[in-house]
Amino acid sequence: MSRTIGIGVIGAGTIAQISHIPYILDDEQHFKLLAISDINESLLSEVADHYHIESRYPDYQALLDRKDIDAVIICHSGSHHDSVLAALDNGKDILVEKPLAWNLREAEEIAARVAQSSQIVQLGYHKLYDPAFAVAKQQVEMIEDLGYVRIAVLHPVAEFGFSHLRIRRGGGQIQEGHREPGSWAEQLEAQLHGLTGGALAHLVDEALDDRKDDRRLRQFIGTLNVSLIHNIYMMFGFLGEPARVRSVELWRDTMSFQILVEYSPDLCCCLEWHHLPYLKDYREEYAFYGNRSRVSLQFPAPYFLHFPSPIIVQGCDGELTWEKKIQVSYDEAYRRELRAFHESMMDRSLPLANVNEALKHTRFIQQVIDRTP
Repeated sequence: MSRTIGIGVIGAGTIAQISHIPYILDDEQHFKLLAISDINESLLSEVADHYHIESRYPDYQALLDRKDIDAVIICHSGSHHDSVLAALDNGKDILVEKPLAWNLREAEEIAARVAQSSQIVQLGYHKLYDPAFAVAKQQVEMIEDLGYVRIAVLHPVAEFGFSHLRIRRGGGQIQEGHREPGSWAEQLEAQLHGLTGGALAHLVDEALDDRKDDRRLRQFIGTLNVSLIHNIYMMFGFLGEPARVRSVELWRDTMSFQILVEYSPDLCCCLEWHHLPYLKDYREEYAFYGNRSRVSLQFPAPYFLHFPSPIIVQGCDGELTWEKKIQVSYDEAYRRELRAFHESMMDRSLPLANVNEALKHTRFIQQVIDRTP
């Protein structure tokens, strides 16, 4: 039986403003947004005022202490290890944004605690809930002699993806419209500091062990955790868990890389990611190649909401070749993942994007780091 869930949001940044808060408020039949938390009190106040959220907490523990909050969406920056464990301790169901944690030890600790809990924990792997994913997977499974898979991302600066939106940053600042990216050196330094410095530094040190002073590996693990994680969970979603990481190549200051992944002697997948900051044209493609047929799936930029994800199927009849384009739906993946979260809470079922899968993804990232020359 369906009921309305009292929900709180921990983290008032970009993804909360673009996706989580608007879709919660739009689905009053299933959710009631009761409170929001963020350590940036200015940002917290501005976002809460804009969305008319009365209860706001700089300390998320105060939000978790509320008995009328059944579930939380955890979308603050940095590692989610401590906030997930705190939410479990308070008996909350959880939708947690990627990455689940910043290294394997953290992910294993979370998985162990979830296994001892009756709470629902769903990962914010929104692309798995895109309506095109299930259709594309069916098409891929029809390829009888799949031999090669290529997953490629051409990634401009993230700000290009939400320049059409108004994002509150605290202190009265609103980010909107085009902003010229900084120099290449400035972007490298910002990413290195933001993804591997501060409170994250010791977690990165732990993952890299005796190579913790290798700047390029620090840059690499940050990108793996925050950006390529989307393509990793989609690879697992399409193909399952791979046999091994064959090779890793890094170039362009670790802003281009290629990971060759083996599934069997007859099937390999190439993961490619390229930071191409100044061209406002985000591209993300999943291409599956067999001897007689091919399937490709293309995703729009992550914050272009309700854009379709087209599927192209190619085949042949003897000498003749043919091509079919499938456009599944304009429904939004973020909204569908939120609805799936509600369904899992209602029937206490394991989410499609669950902690067991996230642990596999974190182990894969560690394998990639260990395989990197």
